[in-house]
Amino acid sequence: LTRTRNGSVTLTASVASTTVTAPGVVTENSVLHFDPLTANAATELAAGTMYVTTANRLRGSFVITHANNAQTDRSFRWITAGD
Repeated sequence: LTRTRNGSVTLTASVASTTVTAPGVVTENSVLHFDPLTANAATELAAGTMYVTTANRLRGSFVITHANNAQTDRSFRWITAGD
C-alpha cells in the first residue's frame, strides 16, 4: 500500500538543518519531493545544498540538511510517498 501525504516547511535561518515533524505521515521508507515557493527556495534546491539523508528519514519526522544562511523565506511544499 502506498500513501501520499504533503505539508509545508520553511528552512530555519542561520542553522544547517531543519526538522519536519509529521507523525503518521513519514516513515523510514518515504520518498520526498520538494516544491519551492520562493526564489530563495528555488535557488537552494537548484544549488544541491538541500537534501534528506537515509539516516534522517525517521518514523514521524525527517531532517533536511541545507545551507546555513540568514534567509527567512526558503519555503517549500513537500510531498511524500511510501508505505
